[in-house]
Amino acid sequence: MEERLILKKRNQNLIIAVISASVFMFSIDYSMLNISLPTITGYFNTTISSVSRLPLVYLLVVTSTVLLFGKLGDTLGLKKIFTIGLAIFIAGTSLCAFAPTLNALFIFRIFQCFGEAMFSPIGIAIVTTCLPSSIQGKALGIMATAQGLGFSLGPVLGGYINSHMGWHGIFFVNIPIGLCVLAAALKALPSKQEKPLSERIDYLGAVLIFVSLAPLIYTLNSIGKMGLNNPVIISCLAIFGAALILFIIREKRTKDPILDIALFKNMDFTFAVLSAFSAIFVYMGLLFLFPFYLSMVRGLDAMHSGLILMAPAMMVMIFAPLAGIISDRIGARQICSIGMALTGLAFFMFSLFAPRSSLFFILPSLIVAGIAIGCFLPANNKLVMAHIPADKQGMGSAVYKIVMSLGGVFGIAVIPLVLMKTIYAKTAVLHMSIQNVKHSPEVLMAGFDAAFRFGAFVCVAGLIFALLAKDKKEKG
Repeated sequence: MEERLILKKRNQNLIIAVISASVFMFSIDYSMLNISLPTITGYFNTTISSVSRLPLVYLLVVTSTVLLFGKLGDTLGLKKIFTIGLAIFIAGTSLCAFAPTLNALFIFRIFQCFGEAMFSPIGIAIVTTCLPSSIQGKALGIMATAQGLGFSLGPVLGGYINSHMGWHGIFFVNIPIGLCVLAAALKALPSKQEKPLSERIDYLGAVLIFVSLAPLIYTLNSIGKMGLNNPVIISCLAIFGAALILFIIREKRTKDPILDIALFKNMDFTFAVLSAFSAIFVYMGLLFLFPFYLSMVRGLDAMHSGLILMAPAMMVMIFAPLAGIISDRIGARQICSIGMALTGLAFFMFSLFAPRSSLFFILPSLIVAGIAIGCFLPANNKLVMAHIPADKQGMGSAVYKIVMSLGGVFGIAVIPLVLMKTIYAKTAVLHMSIQNVKHSPEVLMAGFDAAFRFGAFVCVAGLIFALLAKDKKEKG
């Protein structure tokens, strides 16, 4: 393994720059598309529910296929899959820019997402495979900063482009970026890597994991509107459960699994993954919920809410590289635990909010949340990947990508559900019509309090998992 490490400083920096640029590219693509949904709705004279398929397809395609592409990276070469994925992403982006109909845009978006599913998890594997352990935390921190920058700039740049060029322009942005990243990747990324014990691909396992995760993601995105008793939701959950059981049985029996179930026998890996799920669960739930608090309870407009919500994103960009560097020196476990503890503190501060809480209390609370996730992400990423064998880094990074995606989907689905259930219960006690809730800040605040307290509970669980997940060097 050691002879495959890149030791020249210049080459190390090039690798970090290429992978970080790819992270920035898909982050700004995702956030610009979300801000453009109303414009796309008007352009095609369609409904919001029809356009909502565009961000949903990202979750469906990426989460359900990354295991296959991670395995292909381990088998065929990380660089090869990474660059092919970039090429597909660029081609899909170009097609989206010229889509004549909404259905065409939907199809081209699927094609684009397959490219992102190929290169985004492989980028993590390249960093943890090619760079020395002493700088991996720094590299992962820079990647987290690039992601935060993409998510911060996306709404601002997307809004400007929509106003002056229309929604087509948001796709043109990534074409030159993608071409530059692809050219740099072909030149800078090394081709050598640890050879796998087997080069066979478990395509049946890939189909089963897709059949399992796709209905689960659809359920989580639809349960708030359709309800748990809806026949479609019940059917999706049944398909998910059956396919998941078949997938686990298949992976345990096949000689060449797409997911080595034995990875989870390493409890340090499992605890690190669970802490990652907990962190992204509460953070994505917070980002989804907070604009509603600022709008419905505090009465702020979209512009001021957006400016306030830039605070945690800025903290992530500042603290992620610092946390990565420190984790290289003292170990990732301590930084993960500090990050989760700070996340719990942030949600405790949120639970103290009142209908007229001052911005001088709201902003510090969001800043703490941003610092927390900025500290947690690079250190946790390094911790997870450190417990994966060298010949399975692609598979491991795919597992991490799935966990992060599912954590976000669960957070966006469950935390608002806690809010709404609390509001419904409160209005029933007060014999109040649900339509009048918007005129009752106290009832709304009761719902947000419950959601924030639930988030704090998840943070406690995440902190326990983070404390239990040891650095690899501590073992034995």
